[in-house]
Parts: sequence; C-alpha cells; structure tokens
Amino acid sequence: MSERPRLLVLDLLETYARERDIDVRLERDHDRDVWDCVLNTNGSQGPTRGMGRTAREAIMSALEDASVKLSN
Repeated sequence: MSERPRLLVLDLLETYARERDIDVRLERDHDRDVWDCVLNTNGSQGPTRGMGRTAREAIMSALEDASVKLSN
C-alpha cells in the first residue's frame, strides 16, 4: 500500500500563500475535534475557510474554496 503524500499539501499551502501574499491560520479545535484553515487575502474578497477531521483535509478544503485546482 502506498502512503499518501501528507507533507506535499503543506508545501502547496506555503507556496500558494507566498505567491499571493496572504495570511494563513491553521488550528485544531479539540472540543469539536476538527481542524480549521483560514486564508486571509488583502483584497475585497473575504477570508476563505476550510475545515476537516485532519489538518490535511482542512488545508485541501480551503485551497479548493480558493479555486486552486487539486488532483488526488
């Protein structure tokens, strides 16, 4: 069985944030057992948020909502 590329999503998030000069917040809410990833842009568009059971899911969700094309 091949392992999922878990760290690649962090590399993708870092590159996306640097290229677009945006702020990123990633945190875990242990009470609800979910991860929250928020991408804040300086433009008129509000923050983009992704949530998931894992940090990877939250990051992928936020990037997808920001119209980043992802393939699994």
